[in-house]
Amino acid sequence: MSAHRSFGLTLTNGFVIVEQESLRGLNIGSLCFNEIVKWARRLAPDDHVMPIQLLGSHVGAYGRRNLERRHRFYQRFGLTFEFESGDVHPLASGESKDMVGRDLVSHSMAKFPNIVEVDLLATLQSLAMAQEELEDDARGLKDGIASLLAERRRRSDVVVRVARLLRLPVVVAALAVGAILARPGHFGLHL
Repeated sequence: MSAHRSFGLTLTNGFVIVEQESLRGLNIGSLCFNEIVKWARRLAPDDHVMPIQLLGSHVGAYGRRNLERRHRFYQRFGLTFEFESGDVHPLASGESKDMVGRDLVSHSMAKFPNIVEVDLLATLQSLAMAQEELEDDARGLKDGIASLLAERRRRSDVVVRVARLLRLPVVVAALAVGAILARPGHFGLHL
């Protein structure tokens, strides 16, 4: 989809289509074309609108039922067509009738109830604030993890120190118990 001025207003290159199928039927193409029509009406109300060519070759690519949809689409913006007879479908190919920019029909946002117009600056500011809050939360979590790891290390060091302190007395006690138990007459064995 495009719009430019060169000896008149060119609104489109013959078709307007939303490529991603899941986004079709949501008025996205209509909203975009509406912006082009508003631009044309504001910028060049007295300029001639260059004819839009509807191509019969699009029938196979986009399906026959889309021809009626395409026709309704352009009618909403004030464009009327002279269709060529003898084609596969009566709406398959043709050319828009002569008109000037002011004759185009634009619509308010109320025509697109499923699309919400947002204030970009306010949205970006709220996203920036949310990002700062998330960064603060992440910093707090990192500090909490560092604190927990330090506490774990401290407790581990205490356990190691206690084990080292108790190692010698436990070894001595084990040797003493072993010596007592290993005495030849202790279990009634007289060797």
